[in-house]
Amino acid sequence: MKKFISIALAVVLAAVALCSCGAQSETEGKTLTVSLISDITALDPAFAYDGPTISVMLQITEGILRLNADGSVSPQLAKDWEAVDPTTYVYNIRDDVCFSDGTPMTMEDVLFSLNRYRDENVASYLAWMYDNVESIEQTGDWQFTVKLYEPDATWQYVFSTAAGHVVKKEACEQAGENFGKPAALSAGLPTIGTGPYKIENWSVGSEINLVKNENYWDKAYAETDVDNIDFVVISDDTTRIQALTNGQIQLDTMLPAELVQTVRDGENTDVLLKDSTNFIMLAFNCEVAPFNDANVRRAIASVIDKKAIAEGIVGEVGEAATALPMGKLLYTAERESWESYAESQKGIEYSVENAKNYLAQSAYPEGFDCNLMVDEQSMNVSIALEIQSALKEIGINVNIDKVSQDELINCEFGGDILEDGTRNFEMGIFEWEADYSDMSGNIMGIFYSGFMGEGGTNVPSYSNPEVDALLESQQASIDQAERTKLLQQALDIVTDEVPIVPIAYTYYKIGYNTEIESGVDILTWAFYIKDIKLAD
Repeated sequence: MKKFISIALAVVLAAVALCSCGAQSETEGKTLTVSLISDITALDPAFAYDGPTISVMLQITEGILRLNADGSVSPQLAKDWEAVDPTTYVYNIRDDVCFSDGTPMTMEDVLFSLNRYRDENVASYLAWMYDNVESIEQTGDWQFTVKLYEPDATWQYVFSTAAGHVVKKEACEQAGENFGKPAALSAGLPTIGTGPYKIENWSVGSEINLVKNENYWDKAYAETDVDNIDFVVISDDTTRIQALTNGQIQLDTMLPAELVQTVRDGENTDVLLKDSTNFIMLAFNCEVAPFNDANVRRAIASVIDKKAIAEGIVGEVGEAATALPMGKLLYTAERESWESYAESQKGIEYSVENAKNYLAQSAYPEGFDCNLMVDEQSMNVSIALEIQSALKEIGINVNIDKVSQDELINCEFGGDILEDGTRNFEMGIFEWEADYSDMSGNIMGIFYSGFMGEGGTNVPSYSNPEVDALLESQQASIDQAERTKLLQQALDIVTDEVPIVPIAYTYYKIGYNTEIESGVDILTWAFYIKDIKLAD
C-alpha cells in the first residue's frame, strides 16, 4: 500500500512539473477594456452562442480546435486530428495542458466536457451540433474517437466552436446546477478552463473582470501584452462609442455602421473593416398569404434596387449582395467554382416593369397591405424605408413595424410561434452570421425544412422537398466538389422561388484605440485577446 501511494504521489508531482503549475500571484500589468453590447448569458461554454458570451468565454476556456481569423481551423488542445473515414474522427490531445488553478487537464476532463454538451439535462445551446454523434470514447492514453451516425461535412468545424471547449470536471460538478452562474462565483466556485485568462469578478449587468492565467500552458504567450481584461457592458451605441473615443474603453467589436466615421475622427481611435459571414436579408414568411405566392415574392425582389441601397445606405461597411445568401468568406472550398457561379447566377434582377408583371401573374394583381418587421438599428431602418418606398410603386403598401433587437432575434430563431404553428411576421429585415466558415453555413440553416418551427433557423419557413434532398446529400458528402455542385443546384431552385432577398454583405466593424498595435483582425467567434499587442 505504501509503495502504491508513493508511486501515485510521484505521478501527481510529475504531472504538476510537466505543466509548470503552482500557486502564482495575480499580475498587476496592462489592462485592456473591452465593451459588450449586453451582459453575458453564463460563464459556461455550453451557453456561449451569442457575441458577448463567446467573447468572454474564449479567454477562459479553449477548444479542441481553434477557429482562425481567416475562417480556417487548426489544432488547439488537440495536437492533431484525422478523419479516418467519413464517420470516424480521431483526436490526439496534448498531454502538457494545465487548468488555470494549476492542475493538469486530463482525458477525463476532456470527455466529460464534450459529453456534457450532449446531455439533455444541461440543455446546452450547442447540443444540436452533436445530433449526428453516435459516440465519443477514449481510444488511447491521450486520444479519443468520435463516431458519427452518418457522414457530415460540417463536423470538422464543431470542435472549433464553444461546443469543443473543455472545463474542469471537478469544478463543474462542485458548482452543480449553478455552474457558470453568478451564484457559483460568489460561492468561490469559478469556471475553470485552460485559457490564458481566468475569471476574477462578474458584476451582473455591469462588468466582467479577468486576470492573466500565470499557469497558462502555451508558453508562446507567456509574455502576452494584456495582463487584465475588463469587459464593460454598454448597450447604448452612442454611449459606447463616446467611451471608446474618450479612452474609457479600448476595443469595440460591434461598432454601429453610422458611427464608423466618428471613431475614425477620434484623436486616438481607428476602425478595421473586414469581410465577414454576415449578410442582411429581406425574409418572407412563406407560410402566410400573400407571401406564400412565389410571384408576389418575385415582384418584391424585382423592385428592390440593391446597388442603390449599398451605395446610399450601407456605404463602406458592406457591399450589395448577389443572388447568393453568402459572401466570399464562405467560399471555403472550390473557390473558383463559387466565384463563377456568383457571377452567372443573377437571380431576380432589379426591374420595376418585371415587378409589375410578376404581380399581375399573382393572386394579388392590385397589390395589398402588409407589415415589415425591423429592429431599431438605423441602417436597417433606412433599408426598410427604402423598401417601403419601392413597393409603393407597384401597389404594395408597407407598414414598418419597429421592434427591439431582442424581439427580432426571438422571431428570427423561432421563439415567437403562433397557435397555428406559423411565425409571427409577414416580412422582416434580418441579419445572419454563419456558425462556422463552411460554404453551407448560410444555406443549410435558412432553407432546410427540418429547421422550421419553434427554435428553428429557417427564418422564411421555406419548404421544398427537392431542396431538402440536395441539402441532405451535400451534408452527407465529404467530397467538396460534389458538395459544391449539390449546393449550387439547391440555390438554383431557391433563387427562383425567392424565400429571401439577400440585400447586402456586411463587414465586421471593429473600433479600437491606436495603442493596440495588432491583434484586432478577428472574427466574432475567433476573438483571442492573447493575440493582441499593445504599444510600449
